[in-house]
Amino acid sequence: MTSLFLVTSAIYTSYGKFSTEERIAQTKETIKSIRTYAPDSNIVLLDAGEKSADIDFDVKLIDYTTNPDIQFHLQKYLSNNNDLEPEIIIKSLLEIIMFENYLKNNSVKNYSRVFKLNGRYKLNSKFNYFKHLEAKNNVLILYSHKSPHFYNFQVSSSMFQYMTRCWSFDSNLVLNIIETYVKMKKDIIIMSQTKKQGDIEHLLYKHLNKKLVKHINVMDVEGHYAPNKKWIEE
Repeated sequence: MTSLFLVTSAIYTSYGKFSTEERIAQTKETIKSIRTYAPDSNIVLLDAGEKSADIDFDVKLIDYTTNPDIQFHLQKYLSNNNDLEPEIIIKSLLEIIMFENYLKNNSVKNYSRVFKLNGRYKLNSKFNYFKHLEAKNNVLILYSHKSPHFYNFQVSSSMFQYMTRCWSFDSNLVLNIIETYVKMKKDIIIMSQTKKQGDIEHLLYKHLNKKLVKHINVMDVEGHYAPNKKWIEE
């Protein structure tokens, strides 16, 4: 059985830290790295930018730019937004909704493993694909760590977070992951409509069933960290 990589992206945005040209190049590098270090995998690009991506990435692309669920909650947030860093809520809102939507509406039963990979990052030469394949009936993700952010308002998310640039789960767990993302979606919508603060990393830690989790010390992905464009490896 093959694996499925779901690459989350927003090619055209006004809130991102990178230019459109940089985002296109990063996404192409992401796809190239999957084909190099997980060569038997299928790739689906999930894009929720501000307009449809008119680029041929040579993979299946699902366009969420006009998704009514996303647009309803996004426009509601933007109409009342006075956040200093609105991209935190926007990125989390869009990614949570489109990931949940994909898993609800597309079967993954023919895949042994499902990966979530951020389109700004790529697998590197040390990426241990087989470590993921061996994590049967488990989620494989980096160890959690305490957040450096101290939010102004108490939210139901944890002070701990999972890094969500790359992680994977056994396809048998898809219903558990959908349930997790339904809860995350509910929370991020509440946050987008109030002064409460949070993001996808904290919400995944809060809602993911820890009994299903196996940890890995290093994920072996690399790319530019958006807030300051610093190159990171984790």
